[in-house]
Amino acid sequence: MFDLNGDGVVDIEEFNKVQILFRNQSPIGMRYRDTPNTGSVAQPLSNSGVSKYLFGDALDGKLTIEKFIHFQEELQEEILRLEFYRKQPENGEISPVDFADLLLAYAGLPEKVQHRMMQRVKKKFKGSKQGITLQDFINFSRFLKNITDVDTALTFYHMAGASVDPQTLHHVAATVAHIDLDDHVIDVVFTLFDENRESLSVSPGRPPVGPPHGQTCHRSVRADLLKRHLNFTSVRTVS
Repeated sequence: MFDLNGDGVVDIEEFNKVQILFRNQSPIGMRYRDTPNTGSVAQPLSNSGVSKYLFGDALDGKLTIEKFIHFQEELQEEILRLEFYRKQPENGEISPVDFADLLLAYAGLPEKVQHRMMQRVKKKFKGSKQGITLQDFINFSRFLKNITDVDTALTFYHMAGASVDPQTLHHVAATVAHIDLDDHVIDVVFTLFDENRESLSVSPGRPPVGPPHGQTCHRSVRADLLKRHLNFTSVRTVS
């Protein structure tokens, strides 16, 4: 999209053309363009910090796909780092309750529902000294970026009549998303979303995933809840 002449790299002129295109298609950009307060925001932002970072101070550099992906990953991680440290970690860790609060920050759930979910976490981990590290938080965010592939994998567990427990989620995260989720993180997530001990539903409209009929699934969570309630990847990532 950025590489208008097809030479495999992007220069500042091409970058600015796409910026203007995006801004003109954005409701927010259209609302604030060419006003007395903002001036003419339709002009290229060649002097922006992002432009200088990508193309150099003289804006004469070339942007490769590798450099842009690296910038994207650094930006995503920095946003996560800011959110993590907003919880004022002690000894490099935040509490399970703080972690759960971060997961629900963009869920858009009714206050009563969030309160009920948080109460489960507070009750389960009351007095717990084991916390969540920044790397744990980043790993879980990366896992969520692959939630659609994880959802597909869990469908096969349903077809095989297998239950989805913390061990299964750990295995799927490792094999499908290539993320080694910490067991403590998984425990907090299951506690947060394990309501009424329901068998795991892969997604809205699909059959529930769980043990064969007549058996009990003691530790289960809904993947559709993970997708709806943890749908903050669009806010915390640039994709």
